[in-house]
Amino acid sequence: MNLDGARIYNEGVGLGHDCEEKIRHIVSAMKSVSPSSEVSMRFVKSGHTYEGLLWGKANNIPIGVYNRGPSVSHVLDTLLRKVKKECLRIWKLNKGQIKPKEINQGHGYSPMAMTG
Repeated sequence: MNLDGARIYNEGVGLGHDCEEKIRHIVSAMKSVSPSSEVSMRFVKSGHTYEGLLWGKANNIPIGVYNRGPSVSHVLDTLLRKVKKECLRIWKLNKGQIKPKEINQGHGYSPMAMTG
């Protein structure tokens, strides 16, 4: 299944309309950091517990989040919270790597032009 650019693998798990909205929120959080981000999710039901695994890349930085809970909605809420936390970390990391433009302190000429 593909939803807003996210590959979703649901093994024995039914995703309702509310779950799709939460997945869209997760994808938009990832895309806010990097428009070319990759997102994949897998949902599995084992007994009475649902498990969710999210993996992908934002700005070529890998992201991986796992959670399990009593419902898919609960798992998606926790995944969204953790993804937002990871996206904030990536945003801060990239913000520190941006270098300000070097401003020429001279008067429009090269300092080497004065040497002769």
